Amino acid sequence: MNLQKIFYLIVFLLSINLYAKDLEKVSLQLSWFNQFQFAGYYIAKEKGFYQDVGLDVEIRNFDFNINVPNEVDSKKATFGVGRETLLLEKSNNKNIIALYAIFQASPLILLSLDNTGINSISDFNNKKIMTTIDDSSEVSLKAMISSQNIDFNRLNFLKHTHDIMDLVNKNTDVISAYISKTPYELQKMGIGYNVFYPKDYGFDMYSDFLFTNTDEIKNNEQRVIDFKNASLRGWEYAFSHIHEAANLIYKKYNEQNIPLDALIYEGRELKKLAYYMNSNLGEIKKEKVQRIFDLYNVMGLAKNPILIDDFIYDDNYTLFTKGEKNYIKNRSAINVCINPSLISLNHNSNKEYTGILKDFLDLVRKNSNLEFNLITKKNWKETIESISSNECDIISTASTSLKIKNRLNFTRRYIDIPLVFATKDKVSFIDNISSLKNKKIGVVKDITFIDFLKKHYPYLDIVEVNNINEGLKKVSRNELFAQIDTITAISNEIQENFLTELKISGKLKENLPLYFAVRKDDNFLLNILNKSINSIDDFAKQKIVNKWISIEFKNNFDYSLLWKILLFFVTILIILLYRQRLLNKVNSVLKDKVDEKTIELKRLNESLEKRVEEEVQNNREKDRLLSQQVKMAAMGEMLENIAHQWRQPLSIISTTSSGIVMQKKAEILKDEFLIKSMDTINDTAQYLSKTIEDFKNFYEPNKNIVKFNIKTVYTKTLDIINSKYKNLNIKFIENIESIDLLGLDSELIQVIINILNNSKDALETNNNLDERYIFVDIYKKEDFLIISIKDNAGGIDESIIDRIFEPYFTTKHKSQGTGIGLYMSQEIITKHMYGEITIKNKHFTYNNKSYIGAWFTVKVPLKL
Repeated sequence: MNLQKIFYLIVFLLSINLYAKDLEKVSLQLSWFNQFQFAGYYIAKEKGFYQDVGLDVEIRNFDFNINVPNEVDSKKATFGVGRETLLLEKSNNKNIIALYAIFQASPLILLSLDNTGINSISDFNNKKIMTTIDDSSEVSLKAMISSQNIDFNRLNFLKHTHDIMDLVNKNTDVISAYISKTPYELQKMGIGYNVFYPKDYGFDMYSDFLFTNTDEIKNNEQRVIDFKNASLRGWEYAFSHIHEAANLIYKKYNEQNIPLDALIYEGRELKKLAYYMNSNLGEIKKEKVQRIFDLYNVMGLAKNPILIDDFIYDDNYTLFTKGEKNYIKNRSAINVCINPSLISLNHNSNKEYTGILKDFLDLVRKNSNLEFNLITKKNWKETIESISSNECDIISTASTSLKIKNRLNFTRRYIDIPLVFATKDKVSFIDNISSLKNKKIGVVKDITFIDFLKKHYPYLDIVEVNNINEGLKKVSRNELFAQIDTITAISNEIQENFLTELKISGKLKENLPLYFAVRKDDNFLLNILNKSINSIDDFAKQKIVNKWISIEFKNNFDYSLLWKILLFFVTILIILLYRQRLLNKVNSVLKDKVDEKTIELKRLNESLEKRVEEEVQNNREKDRLLSQQVKMAAMGEMLENIAHQWRQPLSIISTTSSGIVMQKKAEILKDEFLIKSMDTINDTAQYLSKTIEDFKNFYEPNKNIVKFNIKTVYTKTLDIINSKYKNLNIKFIENIESIDLLGLDSELIQVIINILNNSKDALETNNNLDERYIFVDIYKKEDFLIISIKDNAGGIDESIIDRIFEPYFTTKHKSQGTGIGLYMSQEIITKHMYGEITIKNKHFTYNNKSYIGAWFTVKVPLKL
């Protein structure tokens, strides 16, 4: 028996030794003494996460004589942990590269006691500040101090003793420390303190980078990725099990004899920094790193310029590694579970799926050679449960919600989907979602979708529904005011079941970002998906979105308005043809001339219709729902002006031609009357032609710089629109100088009309006025043309006057406009004519009466 036991023991030891030989040895150099600051690495080692990827990791303790960047640069250590000063080391030509940053905001702070009178950074002058060499050069601390205009020559820096009692005993006035450790020690002693935290001053710098030598990337890239992923797995576990991780450090990694409660406190504080601003664990953003390096440059600390791409290693932009290729080769199809209420995922009777997600997964499949099985769940709850039961490997989600972040890893965002809300058909178009406040809004039960809406629109009164159909039914029964969802999902449901009851009444400003969420134990799949997503260009993504969304907008186009416009044109055409028939009976001499005008008008009608259609199509890509509303409103106003201008001339033609016919039948028609009548008809036809030409010139703006006279342009403009103002008894009080200038005449006309229409609308809605006035002053001041337009309508509410030039902001009722006119006027004046446009309320006196009104001032250079 003894020999048998010895034999088994020898076999066991040999197996361990053989297995150990298969593990690759690597080392990690810590940047400080053992504490929770490095918990993820301890956990990865103790839980076997490194062993799972074939690594035997030596975690090396810190020593004051060790320079961590030098250790990695010289390849004495495979990996190292470093603070933001790594950028300075890179600038000093160190051969290093960062893999991730575990803390999204540095834990480094400055502390003072609250009984020393040092309550703000401005109190630092002539005070003693105890820091390490690194601390004094930490850009976050220096930037915070510099931002308060403190002269560093008036600060007395002391060498750090790393003993908090030096602060307590007044050996120093200020001390650098970690937010996760020193404040806890002061609290235990019952001592009050002040914290000066760089992130509170806008300097939320990265800290505790995991980095390696660039040669390690070239020679052992798979090993680098495996170490990185296993380390992140260790950090995820440590932050999810803070007490367990603290106990491990307390028992095995505790040469500082840190109390267990202090380690737990440290873990909780560091977790806040690791997920600061809801960041992904270990995330590094290039723009943030660039900002840190720029601060170093400004402070004269960087020796040489660096490329940020050379400092940050991103395996998501490389080709698939050997390990990832093996994963793809040996992996069967990936199961993707979907909540169909969230995105467009349709299926036909053959159970073949179509839609945005399917098309995107097809692109991923082409890039990665992975196969995907799409599994539809009834709701979000079932979708989440499918991950827990390992039925599915991936789910599609609306946001990186913290409620599921502890169970899943999120890929990069792969696409953005427009969000809209549906209401009853009679509800006017809604251009500002804040108007939905205090109204019940239906949203499908999806944790990530609801979190997304609450983050961007916290004032919404959200009512959860099981699916879109249920929500839209409640809208149709007035149980809900609106239902919010993706445009594809809502459009499909309305077309199939609610076409005559509901409509899309508005669009949310924020698009819905979609991610893939992957099981935490599948880092290979996470990396493969990220690489595939990054390899898909924006054009391909937009093509998918356009494929499924453009159809919805076309189907939801309001054709009733278009039929009304066409009916108007047909009516005009019938009238002209009828008058033409009467004129033919009077005298054949008029036939050719009237035919010519009829053909011209007919062509114009067709041209106007075609240009309106093209304009709507061109603007649909920018904002499909809102743009259609704006263009149709502009067309309606144009037609209204044409109707005003044509009504009297058509009446003259009708009356004159009827007189000729009656005298002819009575055989009393004289040549003198006939000639005079034909002259009248001819003059009137010429006037109609001139009117059409004026409208054509106005609605086809010329963007070439031309010389024009402002008085001539203004007079022509007023001739076009004056009839509407006369009908409302609005009087113009004008002082117009004759001034020549070089500029964009048509665009300036558009601005003048927009402002005049704004005054007209305000005057029309004010029923307390005995007289309605618009005052127009146009004059030259130095090298500028000044256009001043004000009314006596009572002015604009001061609480909203600053928003008057915002797009889609309007003080009118929703049925009267979208608020785009003044926004476009500002764009024309500031960006096209390099001038300025302002608005304020003006108190003034006219005819011994006091008034208040909105005063617009346009200032443009006389020469562009």
